[in-house]
Amino acid sequence: MSTTPVDRPIAITASSAPLRPSSAPEPFATRLSLRHKRPLGDLFGVKTFGVNFTTILPGGVSSMRHAHSMQDEMVYVLEGRLLLVTDEGETELTPGMCAGFRAGTGNAHHLVNRGSSPATVL
Repeated sequence: MSTTPVDRPIAITASSAPLRPSSAPEPFATRLSLRHKRPLGDLFGVKTFGVNFTTILPGGVSSMRHAHSMQDEMVYVLEGRLLLVTDEGETELTPGMCAGFRAGTGNAHHLVNRGSSPATVL
């Protein structure tokens, strides 16, 4: 991995980025323990948007259901199958599919892996 003069990488393999464990209290921490989140934007000093490389193991969730008031969110499925849970119900997501959430709508969402294989999203 080569770095810039300010000790930031120029490029990396996403799966080699450091994991960020959940800081959520119980009982939420146990539910999030099957999520392996690797914040990518932080490594490069990105400040105006975030990018996470996240693997959700079977039985895991991406987060607690939440809505954003200030920040838009997009997800893109790289591999596996997930259920997107929103105020409208459940939608199956498969590789190549994406979903977006505009800030301020109040539409709570999260991803759930009810399958038998890991799923990875950006």
